[in-house]
Amino acid sequence: MSDPSRVRFPWHRSAVRVLTTVVATASSFVVTSTVVYLASGEVDRVDDAMFESVAGFTTTSLTVVDPEALSTWLLTWRALTQWLGGLGGLVFALVLVPTFGGQRRLSEVAGGRGRRAVLTRRWSHTTQRVVLTYAVFTVLVFGAYAAAGMGVFDAATFGLTTASTGGFANYRDSFAHFDSAAIEWVGAWAMGLAGMSVAALVWLVRGQVRSLWRSTELKFYAGLILLATVLVAAWTWQDTGGGADAVRHSFFTVTSAISTTGFRVVDWGHWIFAPQAMLLLLIGVGSMAGSAGGGFRVLRVIEVLGIVRRELVLQLHPQAVVPVKVSGAAASEASLTRVHNFQILWVLAAAFGVFGIASLGGDLLTAVSGAISALATAGPGLGDLTGFADATVLAAPARGVLIALMFLGRLSIYPVVVVIGWGIGEVQRMKLRR
Repeated sequence: MSDPSRVRFPWHRSAVRVLTTVVATASSFVVTSTVVYLASGEVDRVDDAMFESVAGFTTTSLTVVDPEALSTWLLTWRALTQWLGGLGGLVFALVLVPTFGGQRRLSEVAGGRGRRAVLTRRWSHTTQRVVLTYAVFTVLVFGAYAAAGMGVFDAATFGLTTASTGGFANYRDSFAHFDSAAIEWVGAWAMGLAGMSVAALVWLVRGQVRSLWRSTELKFYAGLILLATVLVAAWTWQDTGGGADAVRHSFFTVTSAISTTGFRVVDWGHWIFAPQAMLLLLIGVGSMAGSAGGGFRVLRVIEVLGIVRRELVLQLHPQAVVPVKVSGAAASEASLTRVHNFQILWVLAAAFGVFGIASLGGDLLTAVSGAISALATAGPGLGDLTGFADATVLAAPARGVLIALMFLGRLSIYPVVVVIGWGIGEVQRMKLRR
């Protein structure tokens, strides 16, 4: 029998240190922002300041403050927290993915020549490329908003919260405040681009049509937007007045949902159930891997569908070899196992959120939509959360559940689970040594 004191647990210490650092860094940002809100004198409750801070750094559009009652500098701080949160999410992917061996996904983030090895050899170069692309995209969105008629301050803050897929707005009614078709079109296209991977943005700028066409994930993402826009426009044609307004509002709402940005131009919580269900599904699916957005991710959905197809084929042909391919490359079994594990964790986290919110006073529709939206770092929901992402309708304990879900969603669940699991393993190891 082996020596119990030499029992090895599945997480390497260096990986645990990295993930612990990530969790601790994210927590320190939240604490710092909470102090800033309280010091401003414009937010006087600790729980409200913490909620707003978590929503900021997790790029979720849920809020507990009236933005129109805040000072200019605090509105700027709110926008900056979301921009930094989006950037942190992108850089965090460069740390998290190699930790779990997800080399293929990481290579898609950078879009370099060497689609498999370059990133592991030139991590700093990859980070610089991602940061530069993110910053340039933010500036371009700012310029587009300004050209469409936004004032300089609004264009700057909305540019920060659009590029980061954050969704914080300077007005209670979000984009509806401007009542401008030009601004809405810019916002819709900007959110759609923000939900794309950094690699796809680089390919788009360089005119690398072949790379764009080969990306199964990008075609799936664009197809979802097109299909959902057509369906939502058809379902809401009469409610939105038909014509160009119906198309624009549908396109805006769809890109806001799938990119997990959370901006609103209409209150889709009062539409018929079909478009509500469609939009909630898009929020759960989320953006492309390697983007600042959240959600389950389009790439994982494609792989899950591939796994389902393979299992159906194997039921008829047990000896068949059926690879799961994405963008022409077969996914490894280790990658598919990780996707399956993440799917389980995502569903468990959402179930925890539904149970928590419902137990603390929320009705079932509010609990389900709120849990999915918060875990996807989107914000808008249904039931009591319909409207323009105002979370004050929920009791403080229920908002605490949303805080946990937003934090888990931004950190992709794994770091928190791994750190907790490692801690439990260490306790067991100490007991075995005794």
